Amino acid sequence: MREGERLAVTGKTLDVLRLLVEAEGRLVDRQTFNAQLWPEVVVEDRNLTVHISTLRKALGSDCIETVARNGYRLALPVRAVNGRASSDSRQVQREARYQLSQAERVPALRALGLFERALAIDANDATALAGLASTYLLLSSTTIRRPLPVDEAVQLATDAARRALAIDDRQGEAYAVLGRLKMTYDWDWQGAEADLTRAVSLAPRSVEAQIGHSLLLSAIGRHDEAIAALTRARDLDPTLRETHERLGLAWWMAGDGARALAALAEAVAIDPEARRPHFRRMVVFDQLGWHEEAAGERAVWLRLFGDHSVADRLADLAQCDGYRAAMAEWIARLAKLNQWFEVAIQAMAIDDRAQALDALERCLDEQADNAPFIAEFPPFRPLRGEPRFERVLDTLRLKPPAAPQ
Repeated sequence: MREGERLAVTGKTLDVLRLLVEAEGRLVDRQTFNAQLWPEVVVEDRNLTVHISTLRKALGSDCIETVARNGYRLALPVRAVNGRASSDSRQVQREARYQLSQAERVPALRALGLFERALAIDANDATALAGLASTYLLLSSTTIRRPLPVDEAVQLATDAARRALAIDDRQGEAYAVLGRLKMTYDWDWQGAEADLTRAVSLAPRSVEAQIGHSLLLSAIGRHDEAIAALTRARDLDPTLRETHERLGLAWWMAGDGARALAALAEAVAIDPEARRPHFRRMVVFDQLGWHEEAAGERAVWLRLFGDHSVADRLADLAQCDGYRAAMAEWIARLAKLNQWFEVAIQAMAIDDRAQALDALERCLDEQADNAPFIAEFPPFRPLRGEPRFERVLDTLRLKPPAAPQ
């Protein structure tokens, strides 16, 4: 708290603040930050600089002193706040938000347990209910291999969002969840836009609301507006990896591959151990025809998953039998994981249109949460005019892809 007001500090930024507070005004050098926050990983100095900048915005520009070429120290007096800090709902929710921001399967399940714990403290906490709704929305995602059956996850997300709104009808995040559900699973574009616009209107400083609105705008081809929304989200919290990833994809859909790759590189810099930014850089490189760079990102993604043997196998195949042979094995692996949207993207990288169309139809059959972006994803633009592709777009109630801007 500062001057009696609670501050929204989460994730690694909260860990940076903890180290500064524990030092009680003494210098904390960069080596200590790196050892505590990024053990066994080499990170760039700007990682720490971004978190310090976020803290200065929250606490005041003079709250943290920079000791040139050494580190930082806290320049504010600190005192403990009475109460059950370890079991306080807000403390639990901060950790839940951090886990949710990872957008990965295991952290999402952790976030679920933490939001439920917060609600055990206060069952009428609208913010916790909105966070729970966002968690169920993520748990419906094929991107993290759908830990819950889609119908169950959608119903639970809907119920939690509506409960939040029954308590606080100005809960922007809850409207964002309802809008994303309408976009993702009902393909109700008008209803989704109404909810997502209302979310941003009620909570313009909500990162979740800005991201949700941007996804709709990207899906329907309003790329400039999507980029503007994501830029606002990034400025609200520059340490959130997902925002940089989404911004990268938005630039890509808008036809600017260089800016897409730069934004995705920022996501990698924020969390070098995160897998998804590498996957997204891979698909951008492949679509641009930079297959060697794509192969490098694919190998990093596999090694971060612990699949070193698969990474080595694909590298050997590419060297001995060529790029297409390696891609065929890679695509078969994605198919075994039921990652049909990704199968379609990678099939287009080798111009296998029949396989791509088969995979896109599977996306619809299995209600893949990436399906709303089919019309605007660059790899699928060459399919324009194909009768099967047009039927996919008709099912989604989408127009054919617009020409790159």
